[in-house]
Amino acid sequence: MLKKWIGLLLAAALLAGGWSLPAAAAGQEDRVVRVAYPVQAGLTDFDEFGNYSGYTYEYLEEIAQYTGWDYEFVQVPGTMDDSLSALMGMLQEGEIDLMGAMLYTEQMGEMFDYASHNYGVVETVLQVPYDDVQEVVINSQVQQTIRVAVAEASQGGRMQRELEDYCAMNLITPVYVYRDTIEEQLEAVREGSADALLNTSLNYVEGSRAVARFAPKPFYFITTKGKNAEMMEELNSAIMSIEQTDPTFSNRLYEKYFTTTGEDLRLTDAEAAYIDGAGALRVGVLTEQPPLQYLDERTGELDGISADLLRLISDKTGLAFELVPVDSPEELYSLAEQGGIDLAAGIPYDYDLARERHLSMTRPYISSQYLLMMKEGSSEETIKGKRLALTTTSPYRGETVGQVVRYAKVADCIRAVESGEADYTYVDAYMAQYFINQPQFRDLKLIPQTYEPRRLCYGVVKPAPQELLSILNKAIMTLSTAEIQGVINQNTLQKQPFSFRAVLMANPVESVAAIVVVSLAVIAVLLLSLRRRVRASREAALELKKHFRVYALVNEYFFEYSYRNNTMFVSDPSKGGSEPDLLRYDYSVRPETEREAQRREAFLKVVRSREDGVHELYTECIDGMSHWLRIALETVYDGDEPAYALGRINVIDEERQEKDQLMERAQLDSLTHVFNSEACQTHVRASLSRMREGERGALLLIDIDYFKQINDTYGHMQGDEALGQIAGLLRSSFRADDIVGRPGGDEFLVYLPRIKNREFLFNKCAALCSRARDLPLAEGGRITISVGAALSRAGDNYAALYQAADEALYDAKKAGRDQFAIAERKERA
Repeated sequence: MLKKWIGLLLAAALLAGGWSLPAAAAGQEDRVVRVAYPVQAGLTDFDEFGNYSGYTYEYLEEIAQYTGWDYEFVQVPGTMDDSLSALMGMLQEGEIDLMGAMLYTEQMGEMFDYASHNYGVVETVLQVPYDDVQEVVINSQVQQTIRVAVAEASQGGRMQRELEDYCAMNLITPVYVYRDTIEEQLEAVREGSADALLNTSLNYVEGSRAVARFAPKPFYFITTKGKNAEMMEELNSAIMSIEQTDPTFSNRLYEKYFTTTGEDLRLTDAEAAYIDGAGALRVGVLTEQPPLQYLDERTGELDGISADLLRLISDKTGLAFELVPVDSPEELYSLAEQGGIDLAAGIPYDYDLARERHLSMTRPYISSQYLLMMKEGSSEETIKGKRLALTTTSPYRGETVGQVVRYAKVADCIRAVESGEADYTYVDAYMAQYFINQPQFRDLKLIPQTYEPRRLCYGVVKPAPQELLSILNKAIMTLSTAEIQGVINQNTLQKQPFSFRAVLMANPVESVAAIVVVSLAVIAVLLLSLRRRVRASREAALELKKHFRVYALVNEYFFEYSYRNNTMFVSDPSKGGSEPDLLRYDYSVRPETEREAQRREAFLKVVRSREDGVHELYTECIDGMSHWLRIALETVYDGDEPAYALGRINVIDEERQEKDQLMERAQLDSLTHVFNSEACQTHVRASLSRMREGERGALLLIDIDYFKQINDTYGHMQGDEALGQIAGLLRSSFRADDIVGRPGGDEFLVYLPRIKNREFLFNKCAALCSRARDLPLAEGGRITISVGAALSRAGDNYAALYQAADEALYDAKKAGRDQFAIAERKERA
């Protein structure tokens, strides 16, 4: 018996959804409830100051807020086995009143009375030490053997049977490693004797994490059989009230006491040892593939997206990199084959290329759309037979409509198109953006392609140390969106080097008394400067137009805001092609309407925030509609003062809609999949507020007759089955826009926003009661329901309508149940 009791007392919990009716304990004298308190970590425990703590303790204290109870926590000295055995015996004899964290079984149901509602769910779990990064992978398509550390006392028990069922579903052969305590189980995994330990989600083990969860089970409070009925009624009502008013309460308790967090990059001992002994790794970096990787002529240093990401990886991992300049991809691969470098930066993520060049690839760190680049005046429809410029190391091996001309570098391919040696080439969007900004390439145009995007990675020279590849992949996968976007912005968005306005302001007339000759000379200088300014403005406009052209082609909005001029240029990708629209906004001009002023202020608040990174904003846009925007922002400084704000804008309406749909699912009752109590009230109140004079609706409250007897007679699983059948009956009996919900317990709610008359409601209720009698129940039993209904009209409030329907439900029950009653409501004067 002791082992069975121990197996039923749990040690950690997951969130459990429950919905409630109002508690009714006010006004009674405080009750002192004697509660079993076996000391278990995270469940019934003590904090570092000796105060009570734990999931069950806090839940009991929340119950006391509704019942007014005081508690006497009863402990029994001795081992855990002795304590549990003694406390279970005391509960049977009525020496204590309440004990928590108990699973339901028929045998236990005969010995104790259970609360009608659970206060959490426990799962059986496989756990490993948190710092063990050798992940146990469950793959239902592959036969595998897993060594599982199991408590000796639970051999052949419930958890082991649940594990065997789970293993059978996933083609796993379990090998059991028996240990006396949970600490010894964990140590068996640490020392390599076992792959994982078997536990429950409520049995908190410091420094462990779950790799598999299965067999969820609700747990309950129990009391002495046949006694404490009044106390259990108060307990049930309080649990329902807690879950109704604060549905996330159980979830927060679980996270507080049983969730171990750890989002930092974690390395194995072997990986850490590799870093300590690796020294500086030589990385080949191309000198002319801007902005991905290039040699900065001003500083003489290798720079670009690939180089900057290596610096981030170095900061995260401690790896040291020595950048080696390489002129061409062919030279890069040759150096790799000769052992002159350890890594190659910015190689295409292509398995055939990696195999041919004897490289192991990391995960891709950047992806970019391919663009077709050709001369202005050429047509992409006539490229058949034309000269296609490709690199000698291009991974593309398929057929081409053009005649391939090979060059050493991508930059050489672009120059060949510009000079006329070739007719077209394919370039990724980042390189296209860089070259299109250069004056010598002004007569080239870009056309978006639908090919698979170009993905770049780092190549590790074979034989690649497994630890190095794993470290690089972990570092790449933990780079945040903001970190990657910051590197991209820094290498692709360039601030303007100077403004002619400064030149003009540097030549003031200092003396009006100057002689005529000097005055004429000054005027001549000013006129000459003005002429140059006009010419420069035209060139700047053309350069700016080229600067944004590539942005329009990748179907994103890019912007450049000038703090000095309070103006912004935005690339509009709506038209695409070679002539994208450049929209200019002068924010120094006062807006015409208050609405426009509010829209401008919301957007500029983000742009001027100087908080570089990714922001999300919901605002009205120039199309007159409101959209969700994701703004990637980078501020460029001139000394200590901001000069420009550069960035990218994406419309993320669909992404936000998916999040809203997930939120909508949170409104559903987890057992019956109809609206929960809070959602019911929200939707009914909204429907009532929309009613107009002369319209009629109806609220129905439905109770399952003698539901407690169903639970007591057939068990809680059959009770849950009955709730599901009633929910299905209601969904099939009413219209799609009718509101169907479960406020809590065995009570259901239906609101019909539009009905013809009272006769329609009468027939609907009668049909509902009739159909309920046909629902099957175990052992030949049957389900009946009682229904209370009330007609609604314009101006009704939810509370009054609910009270009328509730009184009608009471009348139906008083008349013998298995029937319905419709409230008689007086018309308002």
